[in-house]
This record gives sequence, structure tokens and C-alpha cells, in this order.
Amino acid sequence: MTPRVEDPRPARTRAAIIGAVETLSAAGDEITVAAIVAEAGISRSTFYTQFRDLDALAVDILTAAFTEIEALDLRLRQSTSPLETARATTAHLVAEFDRRRSLYAGVLGSRTTTEAHRAVHDAFAEQALDTMRATVPEHLDPRVTADYVAGGSMAVITAWLLSDDPLPASRVQDHLLALLPPWLINDERNHTPS
Repeated sequence: MTPRVEDPRPARTRAAIIGAVETLSAAGDEITVAAIVAEAGISRSTFYTQFRDLDALAVDILTAAFTEIEALDLRLRQSTSPLETARATTAHLVAEFDRRRSLYAGVLGSRTTTEAHRAVHDAFAEQALDTMRATVPEHLDPRVTADYVAGGSMAVITAWLLSDDPLPASRVQDHLLALLPPWLINDERNHTPS
């Protein structure tokens, strides 16, 4: 029996959709389903076979970005200081949100659904979990800590995305670094509170 060959069309369609988001974002255009399908050269129904809505598209893109950031974090922790690791990963995080600012601002902004915001938070926390397991002091629960870091980071990023006078990306990164728990950037693992 010959193995069944997977249909490459869905992957091409997803790539075209994400490529359209890239093009629209780079041009500073508003990200809508209509704009995406026009740029990608696909129909609305084709878009909806891949993504339920813009929220689902943003969550999908962010989940992939969070996975990359977590891999970078775990790789860097093997060869560089916790502070340098945090600098690199927060730079990557802020750059991702800055690159697709109009998509994420729309999804995380005033029209956001609780479901979309929760999905972004959960994806962030899930990808941060391995880092938390490797770094949290013994008296802290890694899952609770991952939720805290994800929630706090997303609050800062969402406020930045929605600001009428946004700070430069480098300042947002500085804020995120300053707000991280000291043990995460200073390698104070297993220290209990006094």
C-alpha cells in the first residue's frame, strides 16, 4: 500500500495569509480579513477554512513566535547570563509585536474577545513554562509564575500597542526587563524570601 501524500495546498494557503499579514504590516496598513484576502489573492471562504477569524490568526502567529522565544531562552541559558538571556528574549518579543502591530492591536485592543486575550496569554504562559521550571526558586510554582510573567508582560505590551503616543520598542523592552522577577535575570534560584 502506498503512503497517502499530504495535500500541500493548506500549507501554501496559510503561508500566503501570513505573508499577506507581513506585507500589510510592513506598509502600516490596517489588518482586516478583506485586506488579507486581497493581498494573498485568495477568497474569504479560503481564509475561513484556515482561521476562524483574525483573533485565531493572531493567536496562531503568536504561538509560533512564543515557541521560538522559549527555544531561544532555553538555548541562551546554556551559554550566557540570565540578564543577557532576558535581554535577547524580550527584544525578540517586543520586535514581534512591533512587526505586526496593527494585527495585534486590533486583536488585543478594545474589540478583543476574552477568548482571544486568554488564548494569547495561555500560549505565552505555556511557552514560558520550561524556563520557569528551570529558574524559579523552590518555593514558587512554575505554572503560577509563568502565568504571572505572561499576564504582566501582555498588560505592558497591550498598553503599548494601544497607546496614542507609543514609546519606542527599546523603551518597552527596558520596562519589561525592569519588571521581571530578580531571580529570573540574576540567577538567584532557590533563594527563599527572608
